[in-house]
Amino acid sequence: MNWLFFSVAALGIAAVVLRRYMPWIEQALKPEVEAGPRRPVLRKVTPLDRMIETLRHEKDPLERHHLLGEIVEESYRQRAAAAMNKVFLRFAGLHVKELPKMAEALKAAHGGKLPPVPVFKLLAAALEEGGRLEEALSIRKQGVELGLIDGTKARPAGRIKKLQKKIKDAQPRRKRPHPGSARARGDRKG
Repeated sequence: MNWLFFSVAALGIAAVVLRRYMPWIEQALKPEVEAGPRRPVLRKVTPLDRMIETLRHEKDPLERHHLLGEIVEESYRQRAAAAMNKVFLRFAGLHVKELPKMAEALKAAHGGKLPPVPVFKLLAAALEEGGRLEEALSIRKQGVELGLIDGTKARPAGRIKKLQKKIKDAQPRRKRPHPGSARARGDRKG
């Protein structure tokens, strides 16, 4: 009998509380349509975010080159995080893609020569770390075609040779027949 009394009392108290605080509960649960769409704030805005936002609106090839270079270098330093690695690969690829279009403006601004562009070296190194050797090799070759020097002691040609050797070593080797076997002599059956 006590449990029945306590149940009725708890329901009565809950009804009083709901009646008293209903406007507050409705206000807390009502979506804020009047305020407009809210963007969720998941983290603090970083300088990298600001650079990316500026890049979206920038049309000048020299400014785009400098912004892309800064974004690539900053995200390369932080690429241990998976999200930052995606940012690095995206913007490094974008810079490599846009650089041939920017080359004339860069040459004009730097006395007829292309300035050092580390994106090719950084992207190739990151791809090489990820085991994507063929892509790294093609990035290095694109840098050579544009006439860029990557700042390594062996120059780009040396890095290309090393990558080609790595690719060759990574390919599975065929088994060669023993010199004395019938297959090596050409005396195979059937």
